[in-house]
Amino acid sequence: MKVTFEVVEKQKNSQELLNSLSLAFKIKEIEELVSQGKNLGVRFLRGSAKSVLVYLLRSELNSRRFVLLVPDEESVNKYALDLQTFFDLKNVYPVTTYSISRFKQIPNERLELNIYEKVLQFSNHKDAVLIVTPEIFEISLPKPKTFVDERMEIAVGMNFPYESFIGNLILKGFERKDFIEEQGDIAVRGAIVDIFPLGLDNPLRIEFFGDEIESIRFFDLESHRSIKKVDRIEFITTLFQQKKESTTIFDYFQEDDLFIIDNRELIEQTHNDLDLNFNFQTIFLNSIFNVNIEIKTREVGSSFSSIKLFTKEFLNLFTQGYKVYFTSDSEILSDRLKDIVGNAIQLEYETNLDAYETFSEPEEIISKCVWFHKPLSEGFIVEDIPIAFFVEHQIFGRERARVISSKGKGLSFKELSELSIGDYVVHVDKGIAKFDGLQKVKFGDSIQDCVRLVFADNDIVYLNLNFLHKLQKFRAEEGVVPKLSKLGSNEWERKKQRIKERLKRDAYELIKLYAKRKIQKGFAFPPDSVWQKEFEASFVYEDTIDQAKATEDVKKDMESETPMDRLICGDVGFGKTEVAIRAAFKAVQAGKQVAVLVPTTILASQHEVTFKERLKNYPVIIESLSRFKTSKQIADILKRLENGSVDIIIGTHRLLSNDVKFKDLGLLIIDEEHRFGVAAKEKLRNLRVNVDTISMTATPIPRTLNFSLLGVRDMSIMETPPRNRLPIYTEIIFWEEDIIRKAITREIARDGQVFFVVDKISHIDLALQRLLKIMPNLKIAVAHGQMKNSELEKIMSDFIFGKYNVLLTTKIIESGLDIPKANTIFIYNAQNFGLAELYQLRGRVGRTNIQAFCYLIIPPLDSLPRKALQRLQALEEYTELGSGLKLAMRDLEIRGAGDIFGYEQSGFINEIGFEMYQKILDEAIKELKSTEFKDLFPEQPVEDKLKYLENSELQIEVEFDAFLPSNYIQNEFERFKYYKDLYNIKEISQLNALRNEIIDKFGPLPQEVENLLKVVSLRIKALDTGIQKITYRSNILTIEFPDDSNQEYYNNLLPIISDFATSFDGARLIQQNKKLYIKAKVKSFNEVAEIIWRFKKTIESVVL
Repeated sequence: MKVTFEVVEKQKNSQELLNSLSLAFKIKEIEELVSQGKNLGVRFLRGSAKSVLVYLLRSELNSRRFVLLVPDEESVNKYALDLQTFFDLKNVYPVTTYSISRFKQIPNERLELNIYEKVLQFSNHKDAVLIVTPEIFEISLPKPKTFVDERMEIAVGMNFPYESFIGNLILKGFERKDFIEEQGDIAVRGAIVDIFPLGLDNPLRIEFFGDEIESIRFFDLESHRSIKKVDRIEFITTLFQQKKESTTIFDYFQEDDLFIIDNRELIEQTHNDLDLNFNFQTIFLNSIFNVNIEIKTREVGSSFSSIKLFTKEFLNLFTQGYKVYFTSDSEILSDRLKDIVGNAIQLEYETNLDAYETFSEPEEIISKCVWFHKPLSEGFIVEDIPIAFFVEHQIFGRERARVISSKGKGLSFKELSELSIGDYVVHVDKGIAKFDGLQKVKFGDSIQDCVRLVFADNDIVYLNLNFLHKLQKFRAEEGVVPKLSKLGSNEWERKKQRIKERLKRDAYELIKLYAKRKIQKGFAFPPDSVWQKEFEASFVYEDTIDQAKATEDVKKDMESETPMDRLICGDVGFGKTEVAIRAAFKAVQAGKQVAVLVPTTILASQHEVTFKERLKNYPVIIESLSRFKTSKQIADILKRLENGSVDIIIGTHRLLSNDVKFKDLGLLIIDEEHRFGVAAKEKLRNLRVNVDTISMTATPIPRTLNFSLLGVRDMSIMETPPRNRLPIYTEIIFWEEDIIRKAITREIARDGQVFFVVDKISHIDLALQRLLKIMPNLKIAVAHGQMKNSELEKIMSDFIFGKYNVLLTTKIIESGLDIPKANTIFIYNAQNFGLAELYQLRGRVGRTNIQAFCYLIIPPLDSLPRKALQRLQALEEYTELGSGLKLAMRDLEIRGAGDIFGYEQSGFINEIGFEMYQKILDEAIKELKSTEFKDLFPEQPVEDKLKYLENSELQIEVEFDAFLPSNYIQNEFERFKYYKDLYNIKEISQLNALRNEIIDKFGPLPQEVENLLKVVSLRIKALDTGIQKITYRSNILTIEFPDDSNQEYYNNLLPIISDFATSFDGARLIQQNKKLYIKAKVKSFNEVAEIIWRFKKTIESVVL
């Protein structure tokens, strides 16, 4: 009953609220004026009260469409999120127009299609809300008639000539591809046609039987699996790429559409050429003209400098009889806020009991408030009702999270793992080769596909599919070309052994340190205080999942008696420093001192500013040691550090000097440890045995490497960017003086700074001349890698502190630096940078809630390869860190892997490839754990105990054809991808899922594919049985067991094998060439599968 009561109570609260707001917002009065056809103005709407008014009007006037014109993209986001998230309003279409800028030179069709699609969806609904900025009126759109004329309806059972269906769509502008990646693509595979028309959320899969449509399904763009069947669908068949007949958005409006214009004066000020006297009925919000109705709302504090001030405001309203509503992004955040506010009220009682003696318990006050677990953009107070809305993120001065649409281009499996002819691959046993595609090979009476590999001296190997798991794509740092291995030599084995020995040596040092820490008794910090909770809640941004987990991991480590040594990995701006500050604050509250060690003076200065800003409301003394301090200042700081009156000290390797003494050091925070020298690292190694230590790195570390290091190095990986970060507007441009001048002027006008990155040092002078020609008064600093460290540091410091407008530099922009005022970056000759470099460079801007801009400057298109432009356009489209940019992350991860043990590792990775490096590292650590450090890791994993059963090199030979025919799956890469998937499967349920996926994508299975799936099913059943080979020919089954070197296998299983051989008719147990075999006559291949399954179950019942 409790659940039902809560649901009813919430509905009651919501309805009561809406009724009250309708009265206060004078909805009936506004509706009356609207029904008379008049324009009107509504004033004094503050915060999200504007969104409330739009929602209430939408509810009353549900037969009219609304066009909501707002000043900027930030307003689009706020309205959209309020209406869609808080009010659950359907058919709301926010249009963002940064993507079609006023001076865009190279059209990006995908971005334009996105706008067409929103306008189309708006025109298809009678109750829609379109939210736009003034830029929408400058955009050319296809005529509405085109949307009507160019529609196609298809239905299951309909006759439609297959060839003309495909041909018509290609003539209309659809591009034929092997895979659907974006809107406007068509892919044909036999009787199955995939298309992605404009106006649909998901692509379509249409299956023909001759010329009859047999099935229509929506499929997921990433997995390419069908998600929903439909009997009938209507879609648009053209993409308007030619734009022969274009018009403006006004052609899409109807006579009775209601315009709502927010902040008319600001729009006219920023777009003085725009006439807002439209021929549509209009409601003006907060305009000083046309005022008919005043609604008395006021802002709540946009942020409170402390919970104490917020509590005073809240209790003041509460005692005046205001009904108080709280909104937050989730129930977790609501619960946290209740906890913090309850504690703050209790504290207020203790200090000022007389003022609030009406209420006996804080819980009573909390329970009389209404808590919504979905957010509004901004709080507000309605004086006439009286009602107050407090928004959780505003209370703590945090930016509200933005919901990013995930719809877009599918990169999933194709671009992440595609192998092309000529790509380098690594064979575990044979070394580095070139991939030369698939080739059919005859084995006895049957035909199978094999992978053709080319080694040094053009030696060829045909790799049986049973050994596909031994093959990996070669991954190393961008641009590395590996040396092909020579067959027949032991060079590859020697190379692997050499690297393994070195890795063992490095891993040994790590584990030794881990062992020392385990036996040391450190300081166990107390659980979180009220201050700690309040401090964490006041973080300007909403925590990402990774950040929240890293915070919990660190605090859990600190509360343990074992000294912490945790590595936190994540890009700049992903919140590592915030995690470190929270840990530092926890340490200081426990009476401990904190040392923050950084590699450069600039970073020391930056961290000092950040730490002081975050902890300004608390009694924490923070100092720094660096070249920027005088001798006298340093002496004073050292004295206070020794007597305990400095809580947090920040500095470079100067902190490791002998004259630096602490009264009670409890936490060491190291930023970018891999950049310190050998001597500094040695001192750190000795320090961290007793002191809780956090290391931070901006280079991403692959999660797979994290698993290898489990129990050796504790890691927290932060790969989720903050949700509330605005996407970086990215545009490809030619060198155009007017564009560059406008972009720099816009940045400087908002008190910002600009990065101008060139591809070579030799291009700096030319770029400097060209920039000064455009804007002679620019203050430009020049920085590059050939400068002395001190000179470079001074220039960067001067830039950070605002002495220059523009930093003209190469790609050496400090990866750890955070320059929040620099929010425009130009990348000159962008085509000469790798995708990873471009992604990292672009990440230097856009780290706050300010809109950032990235301009990729390229030469004329006729001198640019098509692939280079496509690569840049991918960056232009992927303004978030999504699946597309994870491609770029791979190169960075390889560098990150090297950073854990030292730069030498990158060389190893370039020699043997990243996957092979990781395999060897894994082996090295396992060997150390089971030998030198056996006492430290007494519990052996189950899989290690049963290693004698492992048979990943199992071979299956059959007399029938078992392969994927090229006329069934035409794309060679996709055939290879399915082979790889099939031979990596470990469970029958996974095989069934893959079988359904293949049928879904390619149609009914040919006999050869049915046979292949039977072989794979048998392989799954035989895994982890120790069986080395299964042969089935002329109804004779041969099972081959390991040779007698696998003593553990026979010690445990010989009786089982003997018993099993006698359990079915006609079976013989044979010993030959130091191996055991079972031979038996069987009726069919199905019987083979039953026998193997029975053997596996017998082993499991005994061994497990």
